Amino acid sequence: MQLLFLAFAVIAGMTSTLQSGSNAMLQKGLHAPLWAAAIVSAITTLAALAVAVGVGERLPSLDEIARTPRLAWAGGLFGLCFVLATIYASPKLGAGLFIALIVTSSTVTSLLLDHFGLMGFAVREAHVGRILGGLLMIAGVALVAAF
Repeated sequence: MQLLFLAFAVIAGMTSTLQSGSNAMLQKGLHAPLWAAAIVSAITTLAALAVAVGVGERLPSLDEIARTPRLAWAGGLFGLCFVLATIYASPKLGAGLFIALIVTSSTVTSLLLDHFGLMGFAVREAHVGRILGGLLMIAGVALVAAF
C-alpha cells in the first residue's frame, strides 16, 4: 500500500508541472489571467464532484461541516495562490526554475509543519539529515537559477 501512495505522490508532482504549463497556456489563450484561474477552479470542482459521485462518497453532514477547523477551509485560497503563480510566474521564470522553487519551498515548509506538528501533521523532528536535505534543495534552486 505504501508503494501506491509513493506512486500517487510522484504522479502529483508530475501533474503539478503539467498544470503549470496548462494554466499558463490557458491564460495566454484567454488574455484574462483571473478568468483563467476561475476556469481552472471550476474544472477542478466539476471533476472532484464527478469522482465523488462516481465512487459513491456521501455528502458531509452539516454537523461535520460545522466542526471542521476554520483553517481547513483555507485550502481553496492556497490552491488559488498556486494557480495564480502558475499563470503569472511560471511563464516568466520557466518551468525548471518555477518547479524547483515550488518543490523546494514546499519541502522547507513541510519540514517546519512536521517538526512542530502543525496543521494536523504528526511530529517528525527536523534532524540534521532533514535540515541538510532542505539546504541541498535550496542550493539546487540556486544552481537552476544561475544556469
